[in-house]
Amino acid sequence: MSDERWPPVTEATVRDLARSSSYNRGQSYYERGAVGEVVRRGETVRADVEGSQYQPYTVTIEFDDAGVAHTECTCPYDLGGICKHRVAVMLTCLRDPERVDDRPPVSELIEGTSRERLEELLVELAENRPEIAEWIESRLTPVDTTTSDTAVSVNIESIRKRTKHALPKPGQRGHSDAYAEAERMASELDDLIEQAQQALDAGDGETAVEILEAVTEVLATNRWYGLLPYDVTELYETLGLLGETFAEAMLIAELSESEREQWEQRLSEWDEEIRRFTGRPTLAVAADAAREGWDDDRLQQTLDGSLTDGKLEVDEPKFVAGLTTVRLSALERQGRTDEYLNLSRAAGKTQLYAEMLAREGEIQAAVDCATENLSTPQSLLEIAQTLRDTGNLIAALDVAEHGLTVDGFRKARLAEWLRDRAASLGKEDLALRAAIVAFEESPSPSTYQAVEELADDEWDSVRSELLESLREQTPASGHAAEVFLEEGLYDEAVGVADRSGSSRVVKTVVEAVTVHRPQWVIRTCKSNAEPIVEQGKHDSYETAVRWLRYAGEAAREANKLDEWREYVETMRDEHYQKYKLRPMLDDLLEEFRSPVDSEVSSDG
Repeated sequence: MSDERWPPVTEATVRDLARSSSYNRGQSYYERGAVGEVVRRGETVRADVEGSQYQPYTVTIEFDDAGVAHTECTCPYDLGGICKHRVAVMLTCLRDPERVDDRPPVSELIEGTSRERLEELLVELAENRPEIAEWIESRLTPVDTTTSDTAVSVNIESIRKRTKHALPKPGQRGHSDAYAEAERMASELDDLIEQAQQALDAGDGETAVEILEAVTEVLATNRWYGLLPYDVTELYETLGLLGETFAEAMLIAELSESEREQWEQRLSEWDEEIRRFTGRPTLAVAADAAREGWDDDRLQQTLDGSLTDGKLEVDEPKFVAGLTTVRLSALERQGRTDEYLNLSRAAGKTQLYAEMLAREGEIQAAVDCATENLSTPQSLLEIAQTLRDTGNLIAALDVAEHGLTVDGFRKARLAEWLRDRAASLGKEDLALRAAIVAFEESPSPSTYQAVEELADDEWDSVRSELLESLREQTPASGHAAEVFLEEGLYDEAVGVADRSGSSRVVKTVVEAVTVHRPQWVIRTCKSNAEPIVEQGKHDSYETAVRWLRYAGEAAREANKLDEWREYVETMRDEHYQKYKLRPMLDDLLEEFRSPVDSEVSSDG
């Protein structure tokens, strides 16, 4: 951005955030002027973008000191990366900064305004916007904070009603909306679980238990499992959060031994019911918490610091938080920092230990712990992000820089994160090194462009090294073909396509090299179409015809159209019994009628 108050966001940053198809469509939206008024208030940009619906979509972009912090759009896109509307707004900010209307943040607007005036404005807004009134009512009605600092009073019957409302409605929505129903259910349950967490924050474990009991009992006693798809991540995360929060409540609430025994039994029974949907334990950790509490002698030795690093045996389950993790959450929520550090260190929870050190201001200790003990890019990235969130940017860069030397999952993500943060702090050499690693780990046009933007005068030599590393990559990344295509290295792109075994990669290269390598396109497209036709895969005939159409376009470029037509006619005649295929091939031949055929037809 041209304004020095903005962090350095580049078009490469936008490319990284979006899939290539979304970026290209977003650029088209930008070029045709689909972005309406762009307003910036503080670190937030909002704009309306004309889309496929009558009403424009609203885009929100939030920035922080090192780049794009968060984005939202009211469109239904959910295919990975940011949507085309967000791309269009970001490109507008980058290319036409003068279009951005800079206005004061709302916090500045209302500063000094009397409470009476603010109430008038809020009432007026709610009267004109019914959804605002409903939002206010949902926030104020269920929870009534009493005069006590440690007790929260709730309407449990309201909690039950809201949980029942969250359940999927049989017959109300079609199958195509089942995913939307699951997401709605997750969202509404999240709001209820948040109320229990607010009670825990106030130290009121008993009220948290009441809320969670009401929610869980409704879930366990109603048959909703068969109404939803089993692959909605949000709902699994919500049910996992329910189990973790219930476990915390068991640890924080003051319960008698008999009450704990009763809760262990109830939670185990409910877990069996909810497992019908999840297929894995959800409330088992809460049952464990009810049974064990804090009474174990070895646990007490750990909390008072008697046990040293890694001396506490921990058996954590997969997919859900185990009891040690939940105990750490409870200790953090209660502000028992020393006990948190003792438990995380003794249990070998090194990442959590380092993160707490960072939050407590023990910055060098956190850096040392992370760089000496953590061995995955993902864990080092999360420590770096924690350090950055606490305002320790240089320490964050140190940890992330160490992550460049470690192999493993999400190394590319760590390198991209470090690249952008280092660039924002003017550490150009580090930013370039991180950019190169990001490209080597995940070659793509966006990571390639990012290196070019940072390399400056060194670009020629760096470019040669990048392309050479791409040639040596085994197996070659599908995006490597896109980089070669951008550089006009068609033979290298063809080689990647041949080795990839991916129809998506082959299609990308075919579309780009039709003019430059028509013989390869013809040969490749035939080899992709023939198995579909030979095996009689009637549901895929359209795909076969699409490959043949690509071959026809290449044949036209190579002046081989007559040979291509003869090939397609032979295929049609040999497979005449495939009634669905024949008319499709006839239509394809009609698309590629030769000039002679056209003249004969017009004369006739």
